Amino acid sequence: MSRKRSVLLALTSTHHGFFKGAARYAREHHWHVVADMIYTAKVPVGWRGDGILSFIGDRDDLAEFILSSGLPAVEISMVRNEISLPRVEGDSEQIGCLAAEHFLERGFRHFAWAPFMDDVVNAERYRGFANRLARANYTCHLLPPADTRHGDSATRNWAVRRKSLTRELKRLPKPLAVFGYNDCVAADIIDACDDAHLLVPEAVAVMGVDNDSILCECVRVPLSSVCHDLEGMAYQAAAVLDRLMAGRKPPKEIIRVPPTGLITRRSTDIVAVDNLQVARALRYIHDHYTNHLLGVEAVVAATNLSRRPLEKAFRQEMKRTLNEEIVRVRMEKVKDLLATTSMKVVEVAAATGFARPSHLFRTFRRQLGLSPKTFRKRKAAKAKPPASPRTRR
Repeated sequence: MSRKRSVLLALTSTHHGFFKGAARYAREHHWHVVADMIYTAKVPVGWRGDGILSFIGDRDDLAEFILSSGLPAVEISMVRNEISLPRVEGDSEQIGCLAAEHFLERGFRHFAWAPFMDDVVNAERYRGFANRLARANYTCHLLPPADTRHGDSATRNWAVRRKSLTRELKRLPKPLAVFGYNDCVAADIIDACDDAHLLVPEAVAVMGVDNDSILCECVRVPLSSVCHDLEGMAYQAAAVLDRLMAGRKPPKEIIRVPPTGLITRRSTDIVAVDNLQVARALRYIHDHYTNHLLGVEAVVAATNLSRRPLEKAFRQEMKRTLNEEIVRVRMEKVKDLLATTSMKVVEVAAATGFARPSHLFRTFRRQLGLSPKTFRKRKAAKAKPPASPRTRR
Protein backbone atom coordinates (compact mmCIF):
# COMPACT_ATOMS: atom_id res chain seq x y z
CA MET A 1 0.00 0.00 0.00
CA SER A 2 1.42 3.41 -0.97
CA ARG A 3 2.13 5.97 1.72
CA LYS A 4 -0.54 8.59 2.35
CA ARG A 5 0.44 12.02 1.14
CA SER A 6 0.77 14.61 3.90
CA VAL A 7 -0.74 18.00 2.97
CA LEU A 8 -0.60 21.20 5.02
CA LEU A 9 -3.76 23.34 5.08
CA ALA A 10 -2.34 26.84 5.42
CA LEU A 11 -5.81 28.41 5.42
CA THR A 12 -5.80 30.84 8.34
CA SER A 13 -8.13 33.84 8.48
CA THR A 14 -10.43 32.60 5.75
CA HIS A 15 -13.77 30.95 5.05
CA HIS A 16 -14.84 27.53 6.34
CA GLY A 17 -15.99 26.68 2.80
CA PHE A 18 -12.32 26.22 1.90
CA PHE A 19 -11.93 23.66 4.67
CA LYS A 20 -14.90 21.67 3.37
CA GLY A 21 -13.58 21.52 -0.18
CA ALA A 22 -10.07 20.53 0.89
CA ALA A 23 -11.43 17.92 3.31
CA ARG A 24 -13.69 16.40 0.64
CA TYR A 25 -10.79 15.94 -1.76
CA ALA A 26 -8.57 14.59 1.04
CA ARG A 27 -11.16 11.95 1.97
CA GLU A 28 -11.59 10.85 -1.63
CA HIS A 29 -7.83 10.57 -2.22
CA HIS A 30 -6.73 9.28 1.19
CA TRP A 31 -4.53 12.23 2.12
CA HIS A 32 -3.25 12.89 5.59
CA VAL A 33 -4.22 16.51 6.33
CA VAL A 34 -2.17 18.68 8.69
CA ALA A 35 -4.60 21.27 10.04
CA ASP A 36 -2.60 22.81 12.90
CA MET A 37 -2.63 26.30 11.37
CA ILE A 38 -6.43 26.43 11.44
CA TYR A 39 -6.17 26.45 15.24
CA THR A 40 -2.79 28.04 15.98
CA ALA A 41 -2.35 30.44 13.01
CA LYS A 42 1.39 29.78 13.48
CA VAL A 43 3.68 28.98 10.57
CA PRO A 44 4.99 25.41 11.18
CA VAL A 45 8.68 26.16 10.75
CA GLY A 46 10.58 22.95 9.92
CA TRP A 47 7.49 21.01 8.79
CA ARG A 48 8.12 18.60 5.93
CA GLY A 49 5.40 16.93 3.94
CA ASP A 50 4.27 16.51 0.36
CA GLY A 51 2.40 19.71 -0.47
CA ILE A 52 0.64 22.87 0.74
CA LEU A 53 -2.82 24.32 0.11
CA SER A 54 -2.76 27.99 1.08
CA PHE A 55 -4.66 31.20 1.45
CA ILE A 56 -1.84 33.63 2.22
CA GLY A 57 -3.82 36.86 2.65
CA ASP A 58 -1.59 39.47 4.30
CA ARG A 59 0.70 36.90 5.96
CA ASP A 60 4.17 37.72 4.61
CA ASP A 61 5.68 35.15 6.99
CA LEU A 62 3.45 32.46 5.48
CA ALA A 63 4.39 33.46 1.94
CA GLU A 64 8.09 33.25 2.82
CA PHE A 65 7.62 29.82 4.42
CA ILE A 66 5.77 28.40 1.41
CA LEU A 67 8.22 29.72 -1.16
CA SER A 68 11.29 28.61 0.81
CA SER A 69 9.87 25.12 1.49
CA GLY A 70 10.39 24.02 -2.10
CA LEU A 71 7.22 21.92 -1.84
CA PRO A 72 4.40 21.85 -4.39
CA ALA A 73 1.88 24.50 -3.34
CA VAL A 74 -1.36 25.95 -4.66
CA GLU A 75 -2.83 29.28 -3.57
CA ILE A 76 -6.62 29.65 -3.34
CA SER A 77 -7.03 33.32 -4.22
CA MET A 78 -5.62 36.18 -6.25
CA VAL A 79 -5.35 38.52 -3.26
CA ARG A 80 -1.56 38.13 -3.36
CA ASN A 81 -1.20 37.90 -7.11
CA GLU A 82 2.40 39.16 -6.96
CA ILE A 83 3.47 35.82 -5.43
CA SER A 84 4.43 33.26 -8.07
CA LEU A 85 2.29 30.23 -7.25
CA PRO A 86 -0.25 28.15 -9.18
CA ARG A 87 -3.64 29.41 -8.08
CA VAL A 88 -7.38 28.86 -8.19
CA GLU A 89 -9.76 31.81 -7.93
CA GLY A 90 -13.46 32.52 -8.12
CA ASP A 91 -14.91 34.32 -11.11
CA SER A 92 -15.22 37.70 -9.41
CA GLU A 93 -16.46 39.54 -12.49
CA GLN A 94 -19.31 37.04 -12.85
CA ILE A 95 -20.08 37.46 -9.14
CA GLY A 96 -20.42 41.22 -9.65
CA CYS A 97 -22.56 40.71 -12.74
CA LEU A 98 -24.96 38.39 -10.85
CA ALA A 99 -25.43 40.98 -8.10
CA ALA A 100 -26.12 43.73 -10.64
CA GLU A 101 -28.69 41.61 -12.49
CA HIS A 102 -30.45 40.82 -9.20
CA PHE A 103 -30.85 44.52 -8.44
CA LEU A 104 -31.82 45.43 -12.00
CA GLU A 105 -34.55 42.79 -11.99
CA ARG A 106 -36.01 44.52 -8.93
CA GLY A 107 -36.16 47.89 -10.63
CA PHE A 108 -33.35 49.73 -8.84
CA ARG A 109 -31.88 52.80 -10.53
CA HIS A 110 -29.33 53.91 -7.91
CA PHE A 111 -26.36 51.72 -6.97
CA ALA A 112 -23.29 51.70 -4.73
CA TRP A 113 -20.24 49.45 -4.31
CA ALA A 114 -18.87 48.78 -0.80
CA PRO A 115 -15.28 47.45 -1.07
CA PHE A 116 -13.27 45.60 1.55
CA MET A 117 -9.88 46.92 0.50
CA ASP A 118 -7.89 47.96 -2.55
CA ASP A 119 -6.74 44.72 -4.19
CA VAL A 120 -7.18 42.84 -7.45
CA VAL A 121 -10.16 40.74 -6.28
CA ASN A 122 -12.06 43.83 -5.10
CA ALA A 123 -11.28 45.48 -8.43
CA GLU A 124 -12.59 42.52 -10.45
CA ARG A 125 -15.78 42.22 -8.41
CA TYR A 126 -16.46 45.93 -8.78
CA ARG A 127 -15.71 45.78 -12.52
CA GLY A 128 -18.24 42.98 -13.04
CA PHE A 129 -20.88 44.92 -11.09
CA ALA A 130 -20.21 48.32 -12.70
CA ASN A 131 -19.90 46.98 -16.25
CA ARG A 132 -23.25 45.18 -16.04
CA LEU A 133 -24.88 48.37 -14.73
CA ALA A 134 -23.24 50.39 -17.50
CA ARG A 135 -24.80 48.12 -20.12
CA ALA A 136 -28.16 49.11 -18.61
CA ASN A 137 -27.09 52.82 -18.66
CA TYR A 138 -26.57 53.16 -14.91
CA THR A 139 -23.57 54.32 -12.89
CA CYS A 140 -22.24 53.16 -9.51
CA HIS A 141 -21.25 55.23 -6.46
CA LEU A 142 -18.26 54.17 -4.35
CA LEU A 143 -18.49 53.82 -0.55
CA PRO A 144 -15.51 53.93 1.87
CA PRO A 145 -13.57 50.62 2.13
CA ALA A 146 -14.06 48.45 5.21
CA ASP A 147 -10.36 47.61 5.66
CA THR A 148 -8.51 50.85 6.37
CA ARG A 149 -5.31 49.42 7.89
CA HIS A 150 -3.21 51.08 5.22
CA GLY A 151 -4.81 54.52 5.44
CA ASP A 152 -3.96 57.43 7.71
CA SER A 153 -4.74 57.45 11.44
CA ALA A 154 -8.11 59.12 10.87
CA THR A 155 -9.38 56.58 8.33
CA ARG A 156 -8.16 53.68 10.51
CA ASN A 157 -10.47 54.87 13.31
CA TRP A 158 -13.68 52.77 13.25
CA ALA A 159 -15.88 55.60 14.52
CA VAL A 160 -14.54 58.03 11.90
CA ARG A 161 -15.15 55.54 9.12
CA ARG A 162 -18.67 54.77 10.37
CA LYS A 163 -19.51 58.48 10.43
CA SER A 164 -18.27 58.83 6.85
CA LEU A 165 -20.21 55.75 5.74
CA THR A 166 -23.52 56.83 7.29
CA ARG A 167 -23.10 60.30 5.78
CA GLU A 168 -22.66 58.77 2.33
CA LEU A 169 -25.61 56.40 2.76
CA LYS A 170 -27.85 59.31 3.75
CA ARG A 171 -26.63 61.47 0.86
CA LEU A 172 -27.11 58.99 -1.96
CA PRO A 173 -30.47 58.85 -3.81
CA LYS A 174 -33.06 56.29 -2.71
CA PRO A 175 -34.08 53.56 -3.09
CA LEU A 176 -30.41 52.53 -3.17
CA ALA A 177 -28.92 49.10 -3.97
CA VAL A 178 -25.57 48.40 -2.24
CA PHE A 179 -23.29 45.52 -3.26
CA GLY A 180 -20.70 44.58 -0.63
CA TYR A 181 -17.43 42.79 -1.39
CA ASN A 182 -18.41 39.97 1.00
CA ASP A 183 -20.97 39.13 3.66
CA CYS A 184 -18.92 40.84 6.38
CA VAL A 185 -18.85 44.14 4.47
CA ALA A 186 -22.55 43.85 3.63
CA ALA A 187 -23.44 43.16 7.28
CA ASP A 188 -21.55 46.33 8.22
CA ILE A 189 -23.61 48.28 5.68
CA ILE A 190 -26.83 47.01 7.28
CA ASP A 191 -25.54 48.11 10.68
CA ALA A 192 -24.62 51.54 9.30
CA CYS A 193 -28.11 51.88 7.80
CA ASP A 194 -29.52 51.33 11.27
CA ASP A 195 -27.30 54.12 12.60
CA ALA A 196 -28.50 56.34 9.75
CA HIS A 197 -32.18 55.46 10.40
CA LEU A 198 -32.50 54.01 6.89
CA LEU A 199 -34.83 51.06 6.40
CA VAL A 200 -33.40 47.88 4.85
CA PRO A 201 -34.50 46.96 2.20
CA GLU A 202 -37.10 49.70 1.63
CA ALA A 203 -34.58 52.57 1.46
CA VAL A 204 -31.33 50.61 1.05
CA ALA A 205 -31.15 47.05 -0.31
CA VAL A 206 -27.92 45.20 0.55
CA MET A 207 -26.19 42.22 -1.11
CA GLY A 208 -23.09 40.31 0.05
CA VAL A 209 -20.92 37.50 -1.29
CA ASP A 210 -20.01 34.02 0.09
CA ASN A 211 -23.46 33.06 1.43
CA ASP A 212 -22.04 32.36 4.87
CA SER A 213 -25.32 31.25 6.44
CA ILE A 214 -24.06 31.83 9.98
CA LEU A 215 -23.41 35.48 9.20
CA CYS A 216 -26.21 36.07 6.70
CA GLU A 217 -28.94 34.88 9.07
CA CYS A 218 -27.80 36.51 12.30
CA VAL A 219 -27.57 40.14 11.16
CA ARG A 220 -30.36 42.60 11.94
CA VAL A 221 -31.93 42.02 8.52
CA PRO A 222 -31.16 38.59 6.97
CA LEU A 223 -28.65 39.13 4.19
CA SER A 224 -28.95 38.19 0.52
CA SER A 225 -25.72 36.83 -0.89
CA VAL A 226 -24.05 35.57 -4.07
CA CYS A 227 -23.00 31.94 -3.61
CA HIS A 228 -19.25 32.11 -4.12
CA ASP A 229 -18.21 28.47 -4.60
CA LEU A 230 -15.46 28.44 -1.98
CA GLU A 231 -15.78 24.71 -1.46
CA GLY A 232 -15.45 24.16 -5.19
CA MET A 233 -12.40 26.43 -5.33
CA ALA A 234 -10.61 24.46 -2.60
CA TYR A 235 -11.55 21.15 -4.22
CA GLN A 236 -10.16 22.28 -7.58
CA ALA A 237 -7.02 23.63 -5.87
CA ALA A 238 -6.52 20.26 -4.16
CA ALA A 239 -6.82 18.53 -7.54
CA VAL A 240 -4.13 20.82 -8.98
CA LEU A 241 -1.90 20.14 -5.96
CA ASP A 242 -2.38 16.41 -6.46
CA ARG A 243 -1.10 16.74 -10.02
CA LEU A 244 1.90 18.78 -8.88
CA MET A 245 2.77 16.21 -6.19
CA ALA A 246 2.63 13.56 -8.92
CA GLY A 247 5.34 15.45 -10.80
CA ARG A 248 3.12 16.98 -13.44
CA LYS A 249 3.32 20.60 -14.61
CA PRO A 250 1.04 23.31 -13.17
CA PRO A 251 -1.74 24.75 -15.34
CA LYS A 252 -0.67 27.69 -17.51
CA GLU A 253 -3.70 29.82 -16.60
CA ILE A 254 -5.47 30.68 -13.35
CA ILE A 255 -8.37 28.26 -12.82
CA ARG A 256 -11.61 30.22 -12.42
CA VAL A 257 -14.53 28.72 -10.49
CA PRO A 258 -17.92 30.37 -11.23
CA PRO A 259 -20.48 31.25 -8.53
CA THR A 260 -23.25 28.69 -8.02
CA GLY A 261 -26.11 31.17 -7.78
CA LEU A 262 -27.62 33.70 -5.42
CA ILE A 263 -29.70 33.35 -2.26
CA THR A 264 -32.34 36.03 -1.70
CA ARG A 265 -33.09 36.97 1.90
CA ARG A 266 -34.89 39.97 3.30
CA SER A 267 -32.07 42.51 2.69
CA THR A 268 -32.93 42.63 -1.04
CA ASP A 269 -36.34 40.96 -1.02
CA ILE A 270 -38.12 44.06 -2.28
CA VAL A 271 -38.91 45.78 -5.53
CA ALA A 272 -37.58 49.34 -5.78
CA VAL A 273 -40.50 51.77 -5.89
CA ASP A 274 -40.88 55.50 -5.32
CA ASN A 275 -44.41 55.33 -3.88
CA LEU A 276 -44.22 54.80 -0.10
CA GLN A 277 -47.66 53.16 0.11
CA VAL A 278 -46.74 50.67 -2.63
CA ALA A 279 -43.51 49.94 -0.72
CA ARG A 280 -45.56 49.26 2.42
CA ALA A 281 -47.85 46.94 0.48
CA LEU A 282 -44.85 45.04 -0.88
CA ARG A 283 -43.29 44.71 2.56
CA TYR A 284 -46.58 43.43 4.02
CA ILE A 285 -46.85 40.80 1.28
CA HIS A 286 -43.24 39.67 1.82
CA ASP A 287 -43.76 39.46 5.58
CA HIS A 288 -47.08 37.58 5.48
CA TYR A 289 -47.01 35.40 2.35
CA THR A 290 -46.89 32.23 4.52
CA ASN A 291 -50.40 32.95 5.82
CA HIS A 292 -52.82 31.18 3.46
CA LEU A 293 -55.50 33.72 4.43
CA LEU A 294 -53.45 36.63 3.06
CA GLY A 295 -55.49 38.58 0.53
CA VAL A 296 -55.83 42.01 -1.03
CA GLU A 297 -57.93 43.43 1.84
CA ALA A 298 -55.23 42.64 4.41
CA VAL A 299 -52.59 44.31 2.24
CA VAL A 300 -54.75 47.42 1.79
CA ALA A 301 -55.22 47.65 5.56
CA ALA A 302 -51.44 47.82 6.02
CA THR A 303 -51.25 51.08 4.03
CA ASN A 304 -52.77 54.56 4.31
CA LEU A 305 -54.80 54.19 1.11
CA SER A 306 -58.19 52.71 0.31
CA ARG A 307 -58.39 49.75 -2.04
CA ARG A 308 -58.95 51.46 -5.38
CA PRO A 309 -56.17 54.12 -5.07
CA LEU A 310 -53.71 51.48 -3.83
CA GLU A 311 -54.54 49.05 -6.63
CA LYS A 312 -54.11 51.85 -9.17
CA ALA A 313 -50.77 52.98 -7.69
CA PHE A 314 -49.57 49.39 -7.40
CA ARG A 315 -50.36 48.60 -11.03
CA GLN A 316 -48.63 51.80 -12.17
CA GLU A 317 -45.45 50.96 -10.23
CA MET A 318 -45.35 47.18 -10.59
CA LYS A 319 -47.22 46.50 -13.86
CA ARG A 320 -49.20 43.78 -12.07
CA THR A 321 -52.01 43.49 -9.51
CA LEU A 322 -51.73 43.00 -5.77
CA ASN A 323 -53.00 39.44 -6.09
CA GLU A 324 -50.48 38.67 -8.85
CA GLU A 325 -47.71 39.92 -6.56
CA ILE A 326 -48.87 37.64 -3.72
CA VAL A 327 -48.73 34.65 -6.09
CA ARG A 328 -45.34 35.74 -7.51
CA VAL A 329 -43.76 36.00 -4.05
CA ARG A 330 -45.12 32.62 -2.99
CA MET A 331 -43.85 30.99 -6.17
CA GLU A 332 -40.35 32.43 -5.70
CA LYS A 333 -40.28 30.96 -2.19
CA VAL A 334 -41.57 27.62 -3.47
CA LYS A 335 -38.77 27.42 -6.05
CA ASP A 336 -36.17 28.33 -3.45
CA LEU A 337 -37.35 25.62 -1.01
CA LEU A 338 -37.52 22.99 -3.74
CA ALA A 339 -33.97 23.83 -4.83
CA THR A 340 -32.32 24.20 -1.43
CA THR A 341 -34.15 21.84 0.96
CA SER A 342 -35.42 18.25 1.09
CA MET A 343 -38.89 19.30 2.28
CA LYS A 344 -41.77 17.33 0.83
CA VAL A 345 -43.97 19.20 -1.63
CA VAL A 346 -46.86 19.12 0.84
CA GLU A 347 -44.57 20.77 3.43
CA VAL A 348 -43.43 23.37 0.90
CA ALA A 349 -47.06 24.21 0.15
CA ALA A 350 -47.81 24.74 3.84
CA ALA A 351 -44.67 26.87 4.32
CA THR A 352 -45.49 29.20 1.43
CA GLY A 353 -49.13 30.05 2.02
CA PHE A 354 -50.84 27.55 -0.29
CA ALA A 355 -53.91 26.27 1.54
CA ARG A 356 -53.80 22.92 -0.30
CA PRO A 357 -50.97 21.07 -2.12
CA SER A 358 -53.28 20.71 -5.14
CA HIS A 359 -53.41 24.52 -5.41
CA LEU A 360 -49.60 24.63 -5.47
CA PHE A 361 -49.43 21.92 -8.14
CA ARG A 362 -51.90 23.76 -10.41
CA THR A 363 -50.19 27.13 -9.97
CA PHE A 364 -46.71 25.68 -10.48
CA ARG A 365 -47.63 23.81 -13.64
CA ARG A 366 -49.53 26.79 -15.05
CA GLN A 367 -46.58 29.17 -14.55
CA LEU A 368 -43.60 26.90 -15.25
CA GLY A 369 -45.06 24.14 -17.39
CA LEU A 370 -43.77 21.32 -15.17
CA SER A 371 -44.42 19.73 -11.80
CA PRO A 372 -42.63 20.73 -8.55
CA LYS A 373 -40.92 17.29 -8.43
CA THR A 374 -39.56 17.65 -11.96
CA PHE A 375 -38.30 21.16 -11.14
CA ARG A 376 -36.47 19.79 -8.07
CA LYS A 377 -34.87 16.95 -10.06
CA ARG A 378 -33.56 19.37 -12.69
CA LYS A 379 -32.13 21.71 -10.05
CA ALA A 380 -30.45 18.78 -8.27
CA ALA A 381 -28.89 17.59 -11.53
CA LYS A 382 -27.38 21.04 -12.15
CA ALA A 383 -26.00 21.23 -8.60
CA LYS A 384 -24.32 17.80 -8.73
CA PRO A 385 -20.63 18.17 -7.72
CA PRO A 386 -17.97 17.53 -10.37
CA ALA A 387 -16.52 14.05 -10.63
CA SER A 388 -13.18 13.60 -8.94
CA PRO A 389 -10.34 13.81 -11.49
CA ARG A 390 -8.14 10.76 -11.82
CA THR A 391 -4.57 11.30 -10.75
CA ARG A 392 -1.70 9.06 -11.78
CA ARG A 393 0.48 7.95 -8.89
